[in-house]
Amino acid sequence: MKKAFLLVVLTVALAYPAFSEVRLDLGVDVPLVAGFISGGDVTSSSEIGTFLTEHIFPFPEASIYYQFKVGPLRVAPGVRFFTFILESVMWPNVIAELELGPVFIEGQLGGLVFGYFGVVTGLEFGQVLIPDLSIWVGLGKKKMFRLGAGAIGLMLPEISTSQMLFAGYIGVKVSLTPWG
Repeated sequence: MKKAFLLVVLTVALAYPAFSEVRLDLGVDVPLVAGFISGGDVTSSSEIGTFLTEHIFPFPEASIYYQFKVGPLRVAPGVRFFTFILESVMWPNVIAELELGPVFIEGQLGGLVFGYFGVVTGLEFGQVLIPDLSIWVGLGKKKMFRLGAGAIGLMLPEISTSQMLFAGYIGVKVSLTPWG
């Protein structure tokens, strides 16, 4: 069984680059609102919203993916990084992107394994999922520079499958395919 699994992984790893390209996203997200979703109800704190609009907290972000086309979508498994002052965190992530002219609609899902480095370094496993839904407008001839907005969540399925923390954000990023 282990040999069959290893053979499948090796075959995919060797064939995958022929149908894909590397993608590097570099950007900054600024949260504007935070809240909680429970059983279909959305609750946000006006105090947190006021604080976030009065104090700008930019979160640098980087992602590296191996993207390929699936019909009208670009699908890309990879790794996503966020930096919080002296500490950075990364997790496996999958992105699905639909391009409609200069507009890009992105859905992302990541989590389950978290590496962190900076002042403290380690690797943690946990039932934590991080969904992200955003819309971006690509600028320029190649639409590499993007302005957008979205919402990122934090789901803890081991606690509840119907509850999620979220933060709404605005952002800027550059999406590059340097080796593709």
